[in-house]
Amino acid sequence: MTEPAKITRLLDGEHLRADLVQRGANRLMVTFDYRRLDRDGFGPIVPSEQFAKAGFDQLMIATRDNDWFINADTAALESVCRDLLKNYIAAQAIGYSMGGFGAFRFSQVLGLSHVVAVSPQVSIAPQLVPFETRYRREARRFDPALGDLTAIFDGSLRGHILLDPFNLADLTHARMLQVLFPRVALVRLPGGGHPCTRILRGVQRAGLIQALALDPARGAGQVLSTHRSARASNPAYWRGLQHASAARHPVWSSIARQSAANMVDAAQDGVDEDRDSA
Repeated sequence: MTEPAKITRLLDGEHLRADLVQRGANRLMVTFDYRRLDRDGFGPIVPSEQFAKAGFDQLMIATRDNDWFINADTAALESVCRDLLKNYIAAQAIGYSMGGFGAFRFSQVLGLSHVVAVSPQVSIAPQLVPFETRYRREARRFDPALGDLTAIFDGSLRGHILLDPFNLADLTHARMLQVLFPRVALVRLPGGGHPCTRILRGVQRAGLIQALALDPARGAGQVLSTHRSARASNPAYWRGLQHASAARHPVWSSIARQSAANMVDAAQDGVDEDRDSA
């Protein structure tokens, strides 16, 4: 049974918020907001019971806009993170997409020992990542100097970057991040999409990513094996393989296309059978 949570707002800025969920633990898990197309200000505070049961307090960092945490409150958040360090023997972080960038951006001021970043970006500044076209609207307001990860080069930070290698932009971001954080390993989940959790979610095993963040010593083996066993029956994987292999391996591309089509047909047949028996 976990201790009742005490939630303290450490930063209540116009652009950023930081809420500390305390349960009397001496280890800290830091979570970062993710990009949402339907974002309308700050979202609700929903602490993780999984982190609490594992013996972690949780620092929840939220942003009002899809701005990659780069705004007028960034310096204030850094100050809050530094002040918090003395209360914990260790701190780890997890973030998805925009949140993965945040985990790397604030890794030093949080004294992080390990990061799990799911399909993160190294930047959204067009001059640094001209290949990145998904976030052009948000990039107009992005301060490339304040969001510069090259100033945070860290050869000691350990972690895992999970990504779908069929997504060329995400693969490029991951490789660029690995240059800056060379002890962070790439975990390839082909067909997983963006973020790369689609196949794991399909078999209700996305919780393995949180488990990896909680216990990085276990490695990513279970994430990989579960993804590998589930992807064979997922048409998204075969469609991704079809497009990824089209240029160099047209035969494989054709096989993948047919496999995806067969799965879609089989699923439709199942729906039709259910309707006939209704």
